[in-house]
Amino acid sequence: MSLPTFEGTAPLISDRYITPEIAGEDLTMGMVVEISADGTVKKPTTNPSLKRCGICMTTAKSGKEISVLWRGRARATAYGTISAGDFVVSAPGGLIATQAAATATDCNTSAGTATSINQNRAKLGWCEIGAVSGGTAIIFIE
Repeated sequence: MSLPTFEGTAPLISDRYITPEIAGEDLTMGMVVEISADGTVKKPTTNPSLKRCGICMTTAKSGKEISVLWRGRARATAYGTISAGDFVVSAPGGLIATQAAATATDCNTSAGTATSINQNRAKLGWCEIGAVSGGTAIIFIE
């Protein structure tokens, strides 16, 4: 495997963190992935995922090497409409969706508080350029 790619050392330069991974299933550029139990990357099994997620920067068949962006800007396909400035999370099929907002009742029950905390854990990043469902959004992974 290749070494991870680090770019930028100042706030004025785009910082990216890309690592080579092994695809655990057929994946295409722009899909959201997470590390699976067998050490490969796969589309999230729950959405939104509570695991650290990245975006595929290349396309690969199962068992082959793929580049995954863990921090920085990337293109991803929208699941539903996403607007600039929205926080984004993983969605079915390796897509991204707008993060659900916490509600006032979330703080009134222990289950609601857990939901609110998990919403924060699930945050992948934020949307720089929005898209309608099926379109390509530009997101920044934090």
